[in-house]
This record gives sequence, structure tokens and C-alpha cells, in this order.
Amino acid sequence: MSEIMTVNGPISPDQLGITDYHEHLYVEPPGWLHKNDPDFALSSVENSAAELRRFAEAGGRTLCELTAVDFGRNVNKIKAVADAVPEVNVIMTAGYNRPYYMGRWAHSVSEADMVRDTVRDCMVGIDGTDVKAGIIKCGTEYNNFNEVGQKLVRVAAAAHLETDRPIITHTTAGTMGYEQSGLLIEKGVKPHRIALSHMDRNPDHEDHIRIAKLGVYVGYDCFGKTKYGPETVRLALLKEIFDAGVQDRFLIGNDLGRPSYWKAYNGGPGLDFVLTEFHQRFLDYGFTQADWDLLTIENPRRFFSGEG
Repeated sequence: MSEIMTVNGPISPDQLGITDYHEHLYVEPPGWLHKNDPDFALSSVENSAAELRRFAEAGGRTLCELTAVDFGRNVNKIKAVADAVPEVNVIMTAGYNRPYYMGRWAHSVSEADMVRDTVRDCMVGIDGTDVKAGIIKCGTEYNNFNEVGQKLVRVAAAAHLETDRPIITHTTAGTMGYEQSGLLIEKGVKPHRIALSHMDRNPDHEDHIRIAKLGVYVGYDCFGKTKYGPETVRLALLKEIFDAGVQDRFLIGNDLGRPSYWKAYNGGPGLDFVLTEFHQRFLDYGFTQADWDLLTIENPRRFFSGEG
């Protein structure tokens, strides 16, 4: 794969630059979810654009928008945000987030129809537009790899084999990543085309190392969210990864899918946190700038280009 699909068309791998592999820019959550937790609604194009500018000013050049259709994807709004900050490449997703958000839909829609719709979003366009997805998503529940979760994983695998779009999965609290990887590989997906999100929610370096040794990319994206542990935990986790020599299979992002996480909504840590405050903490901990460039530039380039 020599091109990466963004909301404004394909780009070459060398245009990716500093990349946040897992993020959200605009979310219209299902009505039941919004009622239960209104902090999921990222519903202002202006605020999203302001936050994306912070990311750009901090050096960010590519952001992967992982809002799937079952979580409240709005292609026109995301495109509007991307157009307001043209110096950032925005990559959208096809596929599905997780069974919890889909509810009965996960059972009632056939696997073949899900594959068809995912392929259409990648190769034709999303929701009647000419904006094509550059990522395929699937996900499973906490410590549970039941038939419905396996169905979403199989859909992603089948759509990948038709489109060659990379797969980024949702793991709930960092669980079931090894199982997801195994099924995707069994269904014909090459390990280096798979990335697992939220794995630092379960800071088990031995589990992460065994996944990386499969050739699968492991994603960390809890930086700045102290409810998931302090930065010292994540820094120590990264140290274990580098010591094991598998750092070429790790990606970092921030997954700030709530307005309370955004400075534009008077929250924090903000889309610039990883590239500013955490970057400095990373260097102060003893890592080098070359280590940082590996995680933020080189690894994403190899993952998204399909280089290996």
C-alpha cells in the first residue's frame, strides 16, 4: 500500500509526519448514550477546529478519527473540521466500534451486509459522500470475546482483505487484544496491518510484548487521563517495551472523545498534551528524541503504509 486515504484524498506515507493514531474530532452519540452520559457529545465544529489547531501548532500533522458509525460518526462535520485546519491530515474510519454501542443492531444485521457497508465506506464513500475511510475498526467488550465481538472482528478482516485498509481495534480496558489479533490473523490479515487501541488501560507489559512479537502494533492512548493512572505508570510501561526491544511495534495517541478532555470546552488535557507536556516528560525520563520520533513518526508511517 503506497497511499494513505484521508478525508481529502490519498497522501503518500512521507506526508504523515507526527501522527496521533487514535482520536475523535466530532461525535453525535446515540440518543440513549447521550442521555446516560452527555459528556460524549463533541458537537461543535468550531471547538473541534480550535482544538485541532492546538494539535497542529504543537507539530501534529496527521490525526486518525476513530468515530465509527455506531458511536456517532458524522462525515460532513468531520470533513468541515478537517477543512478548517488543512495542515493536518485527517483519516476517517469504517467498520464498527463495539457490541455495546450497537445493541440489537449487532445481532440483526448480517455479517455479509456489514462487510459490504464497510467496503463501500472505504472504496466508494461514506454516507453518500465521496469521502473515503482510511481505517477499518472493530471492537470487543471487557474480558469477553463472545460471538458478537468475534462477528465484528471477522467483518473487519473480510473488509480489509477487499480494501487493504489497516485495522485499528477497540479493546475495552485493554483486554482481549491477544484474542482479537489471533482471530484477525487466522482470517488472513497480516499482523503488521493490525493495531490494538487502549492497551495501556491494562499496563501489563508482558502481555503487550507477546502481542508485539506476533508483529501486531500495540496502541497507548491514555496520556493525561489520570483516572487511568499517572504518567509514571505509562512511562515505566514504555521503558519495559524499549528494554524488550519491541518498540517498533508501538503507536501513541490520546483518544480524547469527551468535551471534558478538551481545552476548547474548558477541560483538559487537550489535543496538544501528548506533543507538549508528555513529550517533555518522556525526554526527562531518559528517552531520546529518536525514541520519540520512532513512536510518533516512523511507526505510524510503517503501519499506515503497510510497510511492515
